[in-house]
Amino acid sequence: MKKYLFIFNRQTLLVLMLSLLCSFICLRYQIKLEIDFIFLGLFIAFPLTFTLREAFRRRERALQYLSTFSASLQSSFYHFQNSKQEKHKKLEFKNILVNTSGMLMKYLSNKTGDASAVQTASDAVFIFIRLNKGDMKGGFSEKMASFQFRINESIHFLLATKRHNTPWAVRAIILFAVFAFVIFYPASLLNETGFDVPLWYVFAMTAFKGFILISLCNVQMLLEDPFNQESPDAVRLNDFELAQLINNYPDAEVAMSKDKHAEDEEEE
Repeated sequence: MKKYLFIFNRQTLLVLMLSLLCSFICLRYQIKLEIDFIFLGLFIAFPLTFTLREAFRRRERALQYLSTFSASLQSSFYHFQNSKQEKHKKLEFKNILVNTSGMLMKYLSNKTGDASAVQTASDAVFIFIRLNKGDMKGGFSEKMASFQFRINESIHFLLATKRHNTPWAVRAIILFAVFAFVIFYPASLLNETGFDVPLWYVFAMTAFKGFILISLCNVQMLLEDPFNQESPDAVRLNDFELAQLINNYPDAEVAMSKDKHAEDEEEE
């Protein structure tokens, strides 16, 4: 039930109050207007369709780059764990990757951190590889560099998605048109029905249409930030965090020893 209440906010309350107030004023002072709402509807339908489409597209691309980010981190982790590096270096590299993932998820979910801290955590991966390049073979370091490229690309896209929204002017036009509709619709309705109608009828007709329009605006605003964990349609960031992903799998060395033990049993 809670997820259905997210479309209600101060704008919804303001639309309902304006609907009641304008309905009462138009009936009380017998105000009527002949208005063609087709032109006003263009200021609502097309911009709202555009912003909703772009918001959905942002969410889908965010899922795409989150998947690329987590897959690249996970591949980088297992590739390094499968190498002949020392155990303390493997642990250090694991902690760097987990910290990078954790910093990004915290920033995206508005908990803590900032964009520069996320970038610093990502740079630590490159710094570690460069400092230990002498212990790595050429093919191995190139493979790690390719993973790092995809990690950085995903981070920059996700940070840009978090910082930038759809054009503000388009959303402002939609809100202006919705409130204009609520203000002038009672007078237009009374021009067709006359003044021998009850207040509740005028209010219900105005509030219902205004509520539908402002609810679509609220949905669009919720989709503006696909990482907002309070939204019912938010991306589940925990599913992409490296610490959660690698905990579901055995340690690389343990898995290798089990495979070797199984091969020995088959030979016997």
